[in-house]
Amino acid sequence: MDVLVLFTSHRVEMLPHFEEEAKKRDVIIIEEPKDDQFRKMLSGEITIDNYVRTLDTSFPIYSKYQCEILRKLHGLGKRIYQVEPYLEIIEVIHRAIERGEFEKLPKEGRIAEVIDAERNANLAWLDYQEAFLRKDFDALVDATVRFTKADAERFKVRDKMRAEEIAKVLETESGGVLVEAGQIHLLLPRYLEELGFEVSTLNLPEMVAKKLGIKLYPNPGNELTKMFMLGENIDEETAKIMAARGIIYISLIPKDEMLPTEDNPYPHLVEENKIAKAVSKLSYEGCRRLFYKIWS
Repeated sequence: MDVLVLFTSHRVEMLPHFEEEAKKRDVIIIEEPKDDQFRKMLSGEITIDNYVRTLDTSFPIYSKYQCEILRKLHGLGKRIYQVEPYLEIIEVIHRAIERGEFEKLPKEGRIAEVIDAERNANLAWLDYQEAFLRKDFDALVDATVRFTKADAERFKVRDKMRAEEIAKVLETESGGVLVEAGQIHLLLPRYLEELGFEVSTLNLPEMVAKKLGIKLYPNPGNELTKMFMLGENIDEETAKIMAARGIIYISLIPKDEMLPTEDNPYPHLVEENKIAKAVSKLSYEGCRRLFYKIWS
């Protein structure tokens, strides 16, 4: 079975390439938790606009355009699955908290594993928020490093769980398979290979950058996360400068979704790459000065 892990981003500009690759395969596995309304959206029983309004998403425009593509692919006979068990368990935990039944949740197994990963990440995130509110740059950098380590562990758990669930889907399937994955999920192919699948990968932002003839500069925060995920030996100074650059990068990138145009078909990639390139040249002190300039 041919399995392609397609690394992409939640940007509308990447969707034509997603569609192009998906048309070549029989099975499409998207990076979303199972949703009771999803099949109704694919079949046209409910409108895409109404479906997207039910989603808890930071990228509603992307979700709308992707749903339009998924509906077309469904019409072509492609078999489409939502597989993201970690986020499904998060929903289970949230519902238990709302009902006052958190203590009844299992003390072992997947739910306990997610609770542990989330607790560690959330504690580090609280330190990050407190440091940000105090505008204490050094404390913010330290908190960012701690959060990134916890986040890396969380991604490892998430990728392993997703690989296991994808394997269950593929036991009943045949033909070519496309697995959608965010760029941070670099361990997903490895876990799928450990489960016995032959896996190839394609990174859409890297492909687009090559097409545009530009060097792709990474998000420094994501790069630090990946290094921790891979268990690389990172000295304290390197971790701090990468965290500092990551803080500036996140502060500068556009927060609103942008649509591609004829003149600028890749607005997010071009803008984010320009910022990543500028940030990659900053020293720690340069990051500190720019942080206070941005947030003064």
